Amino acid sequence: MQQKKFEELFESYLKNELSVSDEQKLMEMIRQNSHDDFLKEKIDLMLRENPSSELLDKEKSDYILNRILSDSENSQKVVLLEPKRRNKKVVVRLLFAAASIIALIAIGNSLFFKPKTENAIPITELPVIAENTSVDFSGKQLVRLPDGSTVILNDNSTLKYEQNSFGNKTREVTLTGEAFFDIKRNEKKPFIVHTGKVQTKVLGTAFNINAFDSSKNIEVTVSRGKVQVGDAEKIYGVITPNQQIKVNKNTLNFEQNTTSAAVVTKWKSNYLILDDINMEEAVALISQKYKVQILLSNEKIRNCRITASFLNDEDLDHVLKVISSVIETEYRYNKTGTIILDGKGCE
Repeated sequence: MQQKKFEELFESYLKNELSVSDEQKLMEMIRQNSHDDFLKEKIDLMLRENPSSELLDKEKSDYILNRILSDSENSQKVVLLEPKRRNKKVVVRLLFAAASIIALIAIGNSLFFKPKTENAIPITELPVIAENTSVDFSGKQLVRLPDGSTVILNDNSTLKYEQNSFGNKTREVTLTGEAFFDIKRNEKKPFIVHTGKVQTKVLGTAFNINAFDSSKNIEVTVSRGKVQVGDAEKIYGVITPNQQIKVNKNTLNFEQNTTSAAVVTKWKSNYLILDDINMEEAVALISQKYKVQILLSNEKIRNCRITASFLNDEDLDHVLKVISSVIETEYRYNKTGTIILDGKGCE
């Protein structure tokens, strides 16, 4: 059903028949990684069948690209699909979820976009972002907030904040669903998560909040540091690692328990997040997740840095192909099944 809906939205987009809200839905679905095959096949088919016709005009394609890849301060996107070299170290921000469509659109101006004919369909006016607007994220993804804090969203979850007020005196976000927070410490600007009437307040720590609509409780569990949980009138308690406060959404009655943070956050165990780390650290995480041995043939490969998020339980070869393309290496299996990464590496 979702695939059919996506195809209908994409077809309507090509015909300039989408409303602003439907365009938002389409862009969100592109970022969710589940329609790459359709997009690749569709665009390939259009190119073969209409080599000289206009598929997407430049302004429209730039809009898609900016929506997916924008990395400005006010951007709703967290991760950038564009290799950057700084001091000869590879620093790559990948939004691999939309890799196929982005790569094809990025070719754009020299391949896809032909001069307009007299009968070209007018471009729908692009939406203007209001001065005071919220930044919204939905679906499983890694979110990097303006202060450098990171949030891992679970499936069917949303996170939002006001872009003009975030970080002025406090850093406040609103969560629906479940998320794992890793917050940069700032004693002058507390970080506050709103989940209904419940407020979770921290200065800098790592914790999990489960606030799905289907649940009668809001559960806050600490992995690192201290977390204060309460509402507008009172503080329920301050909890530390492997402690949890459970709050009834309706009555606001609460209880504090000891629990295992590792068990509570097991939902993100299928995620592989490489957040601006060197290849030595990346190899350790990949080896741990896939239970394989990976060796670097060149010591300089250890110096390469990478940022990538794999949130859909991708297989090992998929991960290795992405990483190899990013840091310009090749991988192979030896006779014992050990994976060898070959390449020049980074200075």
